[in-house]
Amino acid sequence: MGDPASIFVQPLVSNIIDAAGSLIKEGFLAVQGVKKEVEKLSSNLITIQSVLKDAEERQLDEPPVKHWLSKLKNAACDIEDILDTYATETFLWKRKQQVRSFRTPLSLSKACFESNVAYKIIEISAELAAIAEEKNKFHLNIISDCGKSQNPPDTTFFLDTVNVFGRESDKQTLINLMLSNEFHIEGDVSVIPIVGMGGLGKTTLAQLIFHDERVKNHFDFTMWVCVTVEFNYRRILKEMIKFLPEVEYSNELHTSELEAHIIKFLAGKNFLLVLDDVWAEDYREWEPLQNLLKQGGKGSRVLVTTRITKVSDIMGTQPPYRLDYLPKDECWSLFKKIAFKDYSSLGGIHAELENIGRKIVGKCNGLPLAVKAMGGLLRGNVDVNKWKKILRHNICELEDGNFDRPKILPALKLSYDYLPSNLKQCFAYCSLFPKANVFDRKELVKLWMAEAFIQSNAQQSLEEAAIECFDELLTRSFFQILNINNKVGYTMHDLMHDLALSVSTPQCCLVEHGKSGIFCEETRHVSFQSKYLENSILQIVENSKKLRTFLLHGEYVKHLGQTLDKMFHSQKYIRVLDLSLSDIVELPSSIEELKLLRYLDLSRTQIKLLPNSICNLYNLQTLKLLGCLWLFELPEDLGNLVNLHYLELDEMFWFNCRMLPSKMGNLTTLKKLNAFFESGTSGHGIAKPNEAAYLTEAAYLTALHTLKPGNAVNEADTNLKEKKSLKKQVLDWSGRDFNEQDKVKAERELKDLKRHSNLEDLAIHHFIGSNFPSWMTDGLLQNLVTLSLYHCTKCKILSLGQLPCLRELYIKGMQELEEWPEDQYTSLCTLHIINCLKLRKVPSFMSHLRFLKVKRCDSLKALPMASSLLFLILINNLVLEDWQEGRCIAKCDQGNLVGQPNPAFVGPLELKLVNCPKIQALPRLCALQKLEISGCELVSVFPVPQVAQRLLHLALDTCSSVTLVRAIPNTSSLHSLVISNISDLIFFPKLPHLLGLKALYISDCKSLTSLSEAKESLQSLSSLQLLSIQGCPMLESLPDEGLPTALECLMIGSCPLLKSLGAKETLKRLLLLKDLYMEDCPLIQCFPEEGLPPSLQHLKIHGCPLLIEECQKEGAGATEWSMIIHVPDLEIDSIQLSSTQMRQRTRQGFVDLFALKK
Repeated sequence: MGDPASIFVQPLVSNIIDAAGSLIKEGFLAVQGVKKEVEKLSSNLITIQSVLKDAEERQLDEPPVKHWLSKLKNAACDIEDILDTYATETFLWKRKQQVRSFRTPLSLSKACFESNVAYKIIEISAELAAIAEEKNKFHLNIISDCGKSQNPPDTTFFLDTVNVFGRESDKQTLINLMLSNEFHIEGDVSVIPIVGMGGLGKTTLAQLIFHDERVKNHFDFTMWVCVTVEFNYRRILKEMIKFLPEVEYSNELHTSELEAHIIKFLAGKNFLLVLDDVWAEDYREWEPLQNLLKQGGKGSRVLVTTRITKVSDIMGTQPPYRLDYLPKDECWSLFKKIAFKDYSSLGGIHAELENIGRKIVGKCNGLPLAVKAMGGLLRGNVDVNKWKKILRHNICELEDGNFDRPKILPALKLSYDYLPSNLKQCFAYCSLFPKANVFDRKELVKLWMAEAFIQSNAQQSLEEAAIECFDELLTRSFFQILNINNKVGYTMHDLMHDLALSVSTPQCCLVEHGKSGIFCEETRHVSFQSKYLENSILQIVENSKKLRTFLLHGEYVKHLGQTLDKMFHSQKYIRVLDLSLSDIVELPSSIEELKLLRYLDLSRTQIKLLPNSICNLYNLQTLKLLGCLWLFELPEDLGNLVNLHYLELDEMFWFNCRMLPSKMGNLTTLKKLNAFFESGTSGHGIAKPNEAAYLTEAAYLTALHTLKPGNAVNEADTNLKEKKSLKKQVLDWSGRDFNEQDKVKAERELKDLKRHSNLEDLAIHHFIGSNFPSWMTDGLLQNLVTLSLYHCTKCKILSLGQLPCLRELYIKGMQELEEWPEDQYTSLCTLHIINCLKLRKVPSFMSHLRFLKVKRCDSLKALPMASSLLFLILINNLVLEDWQEGRCIAKCDQGNLVGQPNPAFVGPLELKLVNCPKIQALPRLCALQKLEISGCELVSVFPVPQVAQRLLHLALDTCSSVTLVRAIPNTSSLHSLVISNISDLIFFPKLPHLLGLKALYISDCKSLTSLSEAKESLQSLSSLQLLSIQGCPMLESLPDEGLPTALECLMIGSCPLLKSLGAKETLKRLLLLKDLYMEDCPLIQCFPEEGLPPSLQHLKIHGCPLLIEECQKEGAGATEWSMIIHVPDLEIDSIQLSSTQMRQRTRQGFVDLFALKK
């Protein structure tokens, strides 16, 4: 159904005509006969260009035309590659000639190259001439490209989430269902499915619910995961964990560790999880996640969107909510809002367009996605004839109850057909990314620019033109705005993704989840989006010599070194190379062979050094080096990259950077640099901020101590005030010792560096003045959201004045700070105070404060707590003893701030106490759900049972006495318990009847010898599903009376004296056990006599040499191997034995592998 041959042809032809004209104009074509051939080639292309529109429309019905377009496309790609290579080499030789004025082997090499290029141009010119001649037999007509919208895109409409039509009733019904207590199922999580065909608006409805204020206020946590076709349990856990506070995800985390993190936060909590676009029809795929979610509290909900009724039958605990088609009037309202910029100004054609428009909407059969596609297609166009032409097309054919995916594609394809050719290739290029990918607009347009998809003009930059293309696609509903967790991204409906795949194949090839994609000689763009791709990569590299795009997003891809070197020598025409997340530690110097490379991403790799040859990549526009933890310097000749627009490095790089390359000031096209320096050394860095006038997104101004007196500050000030696009700035005086004169100078510098009012995030580091400037307090920073004051060591009084939008305040290392006046912080939500040793008092008027962290404030004796507070963390506060809970709110009384009692105070949801030795008792915490106590020896009493009835998670750490463990309150709400580093704990005590306890973690209890002080100490925990025992060096055996029978996961590690896993039937009786992990238990020699339960799915054994030796025994003595052979997922000392093929190798296969590993 697609027109892949024509997608890239029109822009290619335009690019080649422009490139050929430039080469001719600049006199690059000095080789005999080449100029004439290029002129002839350009003339043929101009002739062909005039009929491309007609050929594009006729190819669907005339296969010969389609074949002709395919030949033209391949020839055009080859021509562009040749001309780009020639232009690049010519430029490089001209630059080298400036230092070589006599005939050398270099000029001989140049002559050889030019001769080779001349031959290629003559050859391809003859091929193009034949193609141009062939077009005559098709009698193609000249048609202008009429697909461009007559008005610029108005993207603000799509940012307004209230412009959703006809779903208010659906939204209210589902919210009422979700918030109702009638549908709680004991021991299970309530799952509400929304079922409907693609394009009905299930995701939009789920988003409306997800962002509703009632929903946000009702649930403790809300999470959103777009699932798509593959129900990947690990990926779902990774997405969930992004919504949990203070959890940093690492690719090195095992699935069980991800589960443990999630259980820790969700245990007993009231949460909402949206699983969008689910296709899994196998209950076994859903079951692990279902069991995990059961750890949540009563009233938790899972909202599922799916187009498959069987999915709702499997997952739903409530009857499915079947989303109906959008009513005709609502469809018309949606169409009218998108298609007409100003409906009231249509005048005489109003009635005629409305009549046609309603008929078009009627053919969309109540599908919002089709309506939006048609509205975007006709947006701003008032040509009645065009509307009639659209009406004649077969927009959607639907049969009642038919949920087939392709039925809506004609509507989307029609909208695609009317795109301008440059937008077609931008859209088709998105097929290189998997379904549910969240696009970053700025990152995507960088890729488009690198592929030369974007045409700019004198009125706008290349980036502005690219963003305009993106906004045009957004306006036409090819993208959708995704606003999750207060972050804006863009996604593509899966049907739109289907369309992109259909029109881009075989030019684009996506390799994912074991699917090879359609790769052939015509493929120019390839993307890898899966694990273990080494063989696929090598095969494609060897079989293709004309790739332009190589995107590698397989986070587990290893051993790329030799493959990369082969690729760099064979793939001469690559424009985009993304190796992020791969394991490369070194980039081959042969990277310089990629002369046409414009985009290089090495982010989050282990690379330690960039070869200087990278500086020969004259065309490079984007260089991404984010998260390269071992990279401490840049290549010396980086200044040669005169076309570099974006240099992206982490802040940490600039702190570790040993030396800046010389002549970075040559990078005059640079648009974004995460930091720029006043280096103080001639020829290095960017000499002064005013020389960086081309920067529009710089974030940091560092090494301010080197600014010279007089004009330097004024120049910096002028430059920074002009940068209205800057949202974040860091002002840093670090780098040397200061005297009293420097202190006065620093105050003058900061005073003179006036900020603009658009600033949202300001950080001041190592400021040595005593007073902050007036522009911080006089109301100029009206939009400031985040303020960070780090190591401003001389400041004694902190007065911030009028910051009405300030939501986050971070104060660290202000060691002389003593006073903090009672200013009003009416918007402040997050406050961190760290290492402020002399601070005696914290303002109390913070009526919306939700997160408070106080660490090492040695003079702070009392702490006010706002009634809005949800999270409180107190660490190393040696004199803190008073909570002031009775006077925790202050109000304004005739202009004065006055504290008053607060009878409604209930305390935070979460409290963490670490090494606060003066605190003897916990305050009245009626709402407390999570409590962590570490190193607080005087705390010996928990909240009374009535107060502890909401407690879900409890952690006790680093206490010498076992008293605190014995004082654990009897509450059925507790879901998760951590007992760590209790030095006097010898016998694990019998806990009260914790009927709801699901997870128990015991770690680093150095004296613990037994898990059963009284008989059945652990067995009384009847709901326990996860038991983790780590770092208990005196523990010798698991209890003979057994473990809780509900146990699903057992983790044992670093127990060097552990010899026995209990009585012979200890593990066999655990009929629900799925995961067993044993690490660093060297004395364990065998499993219990009766073996392992048949329910076991995952078994990991590491650092248990005696047990592993038993698993290798042959014959009658091979008892342990017979016990583990049935486990589907088996890992022994990092040897993975999970596939059927590996398992068929039997025990001897394992022995061979283990011997090989050693």
